[in-house]
Amino acid sequence: MGEQGINGGDMLMDQILTGDCRDLIKAVPDGSVDLIFTDPPYPKEYLYLYEWLANEAPRVLKPDGFLAVYVGIYHLANVIRFFDGKMDFFIECIIFGKDNGSIIWPRKTIAKHKSLFVFRPLGAKSMPRCNMTSVFNGTREDKRFHAWGQDEASARYYIDCLSSPSQLVLDPFCGGGTTPAMCKVIDRHYLSFEVDWVYAENSRIRVADQQVPVIDLSYQQNEIEAQK
Repeated sequence: MGEQGINGGDMLMDQILTGDCRDLIKAVPDGSVDLIFTDPPYPKEYLYLYEWLANEAPRVLKPDGFLAVYVGIYHLANVIRFFDGKMDFFIECIIFGKDNGSIIWPRKTIAKHKSLFVFRPLGAKSMPRCNMTSVFNGTREDKRFHAWGQDEASARYYIDCLSSPSQLVLDPFCGGGTTPAMCKVIDRHYLSFEVDWVYAENSRIRVADQQVPVIDLSYQQNEIEAQK
């Protein structure tokens, strides 16, 4: 497979594009994306990417769309400030993993969870497609495709709750391809950007090989439905 690109300014559906997200997103039309679901890098030197996301997401999202972004818990306050006045904070979802956790040395704390911040456009009345749990027991993080890879279970679940079949999900930080892979499983269109051509190519192969659901989340949704 060769590298993909955006031709003539048109947005391509179901593609993983190689390049800097700050350049590639310029070809995404205003108000064309139903959900942004993404996982930027967590180290402090990359915090500017969250600020960029806060500035760009309102333009490309539909009026009733959502942004769901994983956040390293050490920088939660900084990320919230980036979005202040630009998007409405909707909910924080907590994802428990099956790993031993990561030590945050400046706080002498073992982090046993990850946060998923959900935002919507200013003044929007967007609501999840179904009742959505704010605490999710995820599976072990999947490091087969990227050193910072997330578990498939939480990605699939929240993409499913925050979008509907055939809608478009954008991931500006594709990494190992978890978002587009799960979009393929649950019948969502995807558009993903990845600056590293090796990871981009591996993600394309991963998505091409993704044929059937690999996880069963019915037990989670059945529990939520029972609480109605």
